[in-house]
Amino acid sequence: MLIERVYLEAKDFFHEIRTKRTLIFELTKRDFKVKYSANLFGLTWAIIEPLAMMAILWIVFTYLRAGTTTKIPFTLFLLTGIMAYDFFNKTLNATVRSIKAYSFLIQKVNFRMAIIPIVKILSEIFIHLIVLVIVLIIIILSNQPVSLYWLQVFYYMFASIVLLIGISWATSSIALFFPDITYIITIMMRLAFFFTPIFWSAENMTSKYAIYLRLNPLYYIVTGYRDSLLNHVGFWEKPGETLVYWTLTIVFLILGIVVFKRLRPHFADVM
Repeated sequence: MLIERVYLEAKDFFHEIRTKRTLIFELTKRDFKVKYSANLFGLTWAIIEPLAMMAILWIVFTYLRAGTTTKIPFTLFLLTGIMAYDFFNKTLNATVRSIKAYSFLIQKVNFRMAIIPIVKILSEIFIHLIVLVIVLIIIILSNQPVSLYWLQVFYYMFASIVLLIGISWATSSIALFFPDITYIITIMMRLAFFFTPIFWSAENMTSKYAIYLRLNPLYYIVTGYRDSLLNHVGFWEKPGETLVYWTLTIVFLILGIVVFKRLRPHFADVM
């Protein structure tokens, strides 16, 4: 059965991640150094870029007041939404080209190429954690209460990573045979920016459209970051949205495994 094969494949993969964690760490460290060593300011740009985006959008939208119906400052509402979206967007775009970037490893008999997208994801997490700390400092300086719900942000970060793994296995494989998929993903993520409650609140949407918005996985992630850092709402208080998200994530994981497994034998032919 397909489900049984996918389960066994996933089980073997995560076992290999555990046994080759040192190699994954070294590849992640190498990827991080290569990415930022070529720039004059290196790592600084990786931190400035998302913060600059937050500042620009705040200037554009701060007087529209279309973001929130609560007493939460619009600046914080915007910062948390952009932070969650930016991590997903940058990581997804980085993973699409990941297998191509590590093509020299394809001929390695004992190397599982499915690890490569994981390396890219881990590389982006480091920057995301730095931005998260900066946003938390801004929240504290804005006289918002410190809460144990802040720890819940790591659950939503994990949820993002699992979804990214599934999507990246498929897209990074397809990109070897159809490079134009990188442009398609860029366009889709730009559309997702406007269809995700980043600078507007889902509370303002009528029930007619809200049901469709909740099918967008980024809806769950962005509102989840906000619930953790600002609203102090537990994910267990939204069982319906949580069920929808993880159902979609499992579907993407299965598709990712199937696509990667089908295309893997042909990687060397197009490199």
